[in-house]
Amino acid sequence: MRSRKRRIWGLPRRGAVAMLAVVPFLLAGVAACGGGGAGADGEVAITFVWWGSDGRANLTKQAVDLFQQRNPKIKVQTSFSAYAAYWEKLATQTAGGNAPDVLNMDGRYLAEYGGRNVLADLNQGPGKSISLTDVNPELAATGVYQGKRYAVPWAQNTPAMIYDPAAFTAAGADPANGMTWDQFADATQKVSAASGFSVRGATDFGILDTALEIWLRQQGKQLYTPAGKLGFTADDLRRYWRLAGRFRDAKGVSPADVTSSYNTSPEQSPLGKKLTSSEFAYDNLLPAYKTASGKALSVAPYPGDASGNNGQYRRPAMFLSISARSKAQEAAAKLVDFLINDPDAGRILGTDRGLAPNLKVRAQLAQGATGNDKTLYGYESALEPKLGAAPPVPPKGAGSIQKLLQRTYEEVAFGRMSVDDAVSRFMSEAEKALT
Repeated sequence: MRSRKRRIWGLPRRGAVAMLAVVPFLLAGVAACGGGGAGADGEVAITFVWWGSDGRANLTKQAVDLFQQRNPKIKVQTSFSAYAAYWEKLATQTAGGNAPDVLNMDGRYLAEYGGRNVLADLNQGPGKSISLTDVNPELAATGVYQGKRYAVPWAQNTPAMIYDPAAFTAAGADPANGMTWDQFADATQKVSAASGFSVRGATDFGILDTALEIWLRQQGKQLYTPAGKLGFTADDLRRYWRLAGRFRDAKGVSPADVTSSYNTSPEQSPLGKKLTSSEFAYDNLLPAYKTASGKALSVAPYPGDASGNNGQYRRPAMFLSISARSKAQEAAAKLVDFLINDPDAGRILGTDRGLAPNLKVRAQLAQGATGNDKTLYGYESALEPKLGAAPPVPPKGAGSIQKLLQRTYEEVAFGRMSVDDAVSRFMSEAEKALT
């Protein structure tokens, strides 16, 4: 019963309360409804869900419409939600035996859903028809957990610093050429000072598990071990938060009240609200940040060490999975294969989720890319020789770690807790969350 008090399916308590009554049905293995089998006329209906904005939904629906034109016997019912709402709804649907046939999957939850046999093994049955021939093997391997392929990458992105070139150029810095952490600290302090400290040089990165992961990789460590435990020590986290504290003390990063309002949506982020001049995010979010801020932003690698090690890797921006209990897995597999391999689908989807996973499709799209797309293709192409292998699939419970990191670090930023006490609290609660 302890896991019920703490979290359910990696969701925070408030997101889990609504599904307490239906979880026993999931554990008992209630058959899912999903889409229907073939009708008398040979038609098959499947359901497909994802998270994202209205703009993303419009692009995805266009791609689905094209799929249906080419496969008139397959009818696809679609729906989408904002990220947090998506996971609450999906957990409830799955627990109630009504999992969608094709579902958008995040690496943070892959072990959670795959480990509970909710997702089909795509190395078996109809899933074998999904071609990964033209997908980078390291990227393709990110959908494998405990020897089973529970997902295929829908797009590739990589962590990046999204920044205002004008602000950093005025401070005598050029992030595009790469910087050390010392150089970044100096630049952010100068950017902040230029505005009278009303616009800080960067959003405080102490709250981000994504930034922590990259910093750890630069130290030769990782966020999680292959065995599903924390891949770093209390001393590692202490050094990371002290690094963030150095930026904070120099007023190079956002003050505590701004940091605590951080939201992963570019529109609600400090950079998007023009309260900072740079922020660590994923490169494919550049267009959304530009729209939110109204500024000519660009992307640059993470600061690194003097040797140029930036710790970055080919990241599956998100995955596509198929319900293990879908009654229409063959149709579902056709849709998944189309979305990751079809050139016309790739052209419609663009770089909204990241670069096309199919390398041949990506190369075709890169040739005619303009604007933001050209920037993103150029950025990842330049980084390609420096990209390392992707980390292991995050363990069950990883979905709650980012919230824990943010919540604990905020106590430090507001001065309500020492770094040492915050580290002790985080390590204790994180280890419990991962058991």
